[in-house]
Amino acid sequence: MQHIIDTLSRHDIEQGPVQMRALLDNSLYYPSAGHDGGVIKDCNTRARALNIRSFFYADYCTGPEAYLEKENNFRGYHVLGSRALKPEDLTPYGWRQVMPSHIRRDRYTKYMQYWKPFAHWTVYERDTDKTEEHGPERFSLIYIGSEGVATYQALYHSHGIVPAALCIIQPGTGFGLNWTDFRAPDEPLFQVVEQHPAGKPPIVYYGGYGHGYDDFAWPGYEPTGRRVRPYYTELQGEVTIWKLQHQKININKLSEMMSDAEIMEPH
Repeated sequence: MQHIIDTLSRHDIEQGPVQMRALLDNSLYYPSAGHDGGVIKDCNTRARALNIRSFFYADYCTGPEAYLEKENNFRGYHVLGSRALKPEDLTPYGWRQVMPSHIRRDRYTKYMQYWKPFAHWTVYERDTDKTEEHGPERFSLIYIGSEGVATYQALYHSHGIVPAALCIIQPGTGFGLNWTDFRAPDEPLFQVVEQHPAGKPPIVYYGGYGHGYDDFAWPGYEPTGRRVRPYYTELQGEVTIWKLQHQKININKLSEMMSDAEIMEPH
């Protein structure tokens, strides 16, 4: 199935108008993403039936220098085009932040000294010595140095779109400089997701270091029975895939990761 990124030239990517709604359509959203390429690897290979080729990452502790340092680190892919984005590229009509009323402003800004605002768009193209088995010919990644809850509102609420998948993987709860717990249904991420008039993401990737990620507690979601294990290159970690109840997803097409699978990490 053709995607908007299949039609773009290097000039379009680096200097043309940003077709944000098209990039948000059937996309994956990953707050507190760090430099984790595991979900991109999974969507490009074992879960390719989902046809997710546009990825949005958010993390307020990753600055533009750190992102660009690792920008070219996806095995079997090279950068076709890349550019810094402006706020109006992401939300051309503006947006209004609405935080749940029980959240104090000082809690939201607790780690503001670590916030490194930026946005960068990279389109990757598969190397000529790789085949379709390695992944799609192209995929897109927009990395936003920002707070995950507000960014979900800014991107998906303002455009009236729901991501095809959302990730809660090692989200920095506790000592990881995350001001809130993305896993908890009484915390802002779930509440902002639930309040979206267009609905909730049909799929959630949930996990991190360790194992036993069967305790995802967002109401309305159920396990698919599929696990990505091991998740990290050091043969650690686990991610479980959850779906909205009554959502029809053919998990037989989403086969298990092989134990020796390579996750997309630096060369």
